[in-house]
Formats: sequence, structure tokens, C-alpha cells
Amino acid sequence: MRATGSAHAGMLQWLWQRVTSIYMAGFVVYVIVHLSLAPIRDHAAWQAWFDVGYVRMAWAIFILSILVHAWIGMRSIYLDYLHPLWLRFSVSLFTALGLLALGLWAARVLLA
Repeated sequence: MRATGSAHAGMLQWLWQRVTSIYMAGFVVYVIVHLSLAPIRDHAAWQAWFDVGYVRMAWAIFILSILVHAWIGMRSIYLDYLHPLWLRFSVSLFTALGLLALGLWAARVLLA
């Protein structure tokens, strides 16, 4: 069996970046079209739209897509441009904690 080597090492990250970007673009188009055709005038209308199960799930997937996309992109930048290991680790750790905090905050909003 032949080893794949480093040529395929980033393929999964590349694929995740493309999948998340396609979902985010499609979701943004959906939200723009929906809000253009049926504008939400008050908080009660916003809450009624947001309470629909598939809308809430679509928002959850959108937020998760943003977090995954951001992590992969920032990690790639860190690996390319931050050469000292301690600096790369520190910046990656702070980025991961920040994205985790944003994800928990978004989960709180989605589940409220």
C-alpha cells in the first residue's frame, strides 16, 4: 500500500471550508429573500419566525458553520505565519477559547 504523504493532509480541511462557505452563502441568500418578501416588523413576528423548528435548526447550522470555517481559516494562517511554537500554540488556544465562548453564547440564544 502506498502512503498518501502530505499532499492529502489538508484535503479534509479544504473540503470543510468549501462546504461551510456554500452553506453560509445559501443561508444568507435565504434570509435576505425571506426578509425581503415578508419583512419582520416587530419582536413578536421575529420570535414567531424564529420559533419554527427548521428555522432555528438552520440558524444553528449557520452558526456552527461560521465557527468551523473561522477555526480552519485562522488555524491555516497561524500554521503558515506563526513560526515559534509557543506563539502558535498561545494564539491558537486563545482563538479556540474565543470561538468556544461564541458558540456557547449562540447556543444560549438559540435555546432561549
